[in-house]
Amino acid sequence: MTHSTVVAVLADEQLRQAGIVAMLDGLPGVSAHRFTSDRRSDVVIADLTELTRATMRPLIVSHRAHGSAVVVITDGSAEADLSALSAAGAVTIMHTVEATPDHLLAAIHHAIRHDAPASSRASADLSGQLRSVRRVRTGTQTCPGLSERETAVLSYLSEGLDTVQIMKAMDISERTLKYILWGVMRRHSLRNRVHAVAFAIRAGVL
Repeated sequence: MTHSTVVAVLADEQLRQAGIVAMLDGLPGVSAHRFTSDRRSDVVIADLTELTRATMRPLIVSHRAHGSAVVVITDGSAEADLSALSAAGAVTIMHTVEATPDHLLAAIHHAIRHDAPASSRASADLSGQLRSVRRVRTGTQTCPGLSERETAVLSYLSEGLDTVQIMKAMDISERTLKYILWGVMRRHSLRNRVHAVAFAIRAGVL
């Protein structure tokens, strides 16, 4: 890419949205911001629990207005409306555990080059991707361990510390904290801070 690619991020959890924006801003040639349907972007990253026409309505509106291609991140546990995904401009669907910086950058490059196929072929492509996502979900029941920094962040969260207090305690920036949290939540399909702390307790980390 010879110019900065503008990427909008839509997520149904504010923390996940902030984490993805922070991570994308660190990638070469990418400028990320929170999604709004009236602001044009080259690509939209959508991290959604439910893939229904209602949850994707802002993406459909945006795609009609701006033609942006969409990369969807999901854990594959919910049913998906293929016609709504197609109408939203979805070109790639990936499992949350696969949404690493390298994979997202590759998906962004793919989305930029992607020519929208006919509706029937688009639905077939997306259906195949969803099946792959569900196979990943089946194969990831045992979660890998947490890093020292991830454990520290979860420990501070369990003690009731807020973002600023954790930043001071660990001597890290807000962007780094958001990236650490997003990494934990991405790998273990966690939805918010409470879910992350509960996961760490069940895993015997805290």
